Amino acid sequence: MDKTKESLTALVSCFARGYHASKSSHPVFNDHVANSLLRNEEKQLIAANWANAIAFFDPEKGATLKTFDEKLEWVMNNQTIPQLVSRARYAEDGLLSAITRGVRQYVILGAGLDTFALRQRHLPDDFIIYEVDHPATQAFKINRLHEMGIATPANVKFVPLDFKHDSLHDELKRSGYDEQKYAYFSLLGVVMYLEKGDFYKLLSSISAMSMNGSSFVFDYLDDTAFNETKASKKLTQMRQITAQTGEPIVTGFDPFELDRELQECNMLIYENLSPANIDELYFAGREDGLHAFDHFHFAHLVVRKQQ
Repeated sequence: MDKTKESLTALVSCFARGYHASKSSHPVFNDHVANSLLRNEEKQLIAANWANAIAFFDPEKGATLKTFDEKLEWVMNNQTIPQLVSRARYAEDGLLSAITRGVRQYVILGAGLDTFALRQRHLPDDFIIYEVDHPATQAFKINRLHEMGIATPANVKFVPLDFKHDSLHDELKRSGYDEQKYAYFSLLGVVMYLEKGDFYKLLSSISAMSMNGSSFVFDYLDDTAFNETKASKKLTQMRQITAQTGEPIVTGFDPFELDRELQECNMLIYENLSPANIDELYFAGREDGLHAFDHFHFAHLVVRKQQ
């Protein structure tokens, strides 16, 4: 893994969440901590790169919009923010609901610069957050928290893990994960980059270490995203960009076949939201033009092992 690349991905996502929280009068997801994790020069560089990207996404719009701020706002609101903030909102809304059902362990896979631990309020005293990520990315985050003078809450456990070589089960157990307690797992913005076999292997590993009734939340692409005649322009551009950065989008699912495909992983679908569902849930009646992205779905799985 390229440490610089992974750190940049985390920074860019953090910038988008912070931009939305600070610029929107009614944020879909109010990550009011995100901006405090970024240096001013990082914000300026990321903003410049996004504003200039309008020439790629929509040259005509780029010629129409004259100011830097207008170009940045258009790119952020049309190409980045909706997916990032809605999936984060979905995961955390589901978590808060799960806590009322007795969940006391939250495992954030590929945590990056996630800020839930820094925004938590009124959680049960025995609630534990496990942030799982590649050792280099996690070291970057820990160093950044120290640099910014931000204290890590006592109920946060950092779990360094190289998914290609390390055991998620073993590393979580080493950090105190309790297989006899309900858990809630999230994996956002990652599944599309995984081969299906690797994703199913991860799900099987999670179900094996979790009590029946534990949850796994993720976002995924439908299979039409890979059909040149059906894929949206936005998704096609996204695939072009990710391929150029060496992290191609490789996996999509048929939403109507997902439940069947998951049977051997000992998980059942509790909820499976389409882009239309997501748009209605988070973007209906907004005046800022934000809309759910085509092809992106949110799913909530529940561990269901045979007795």
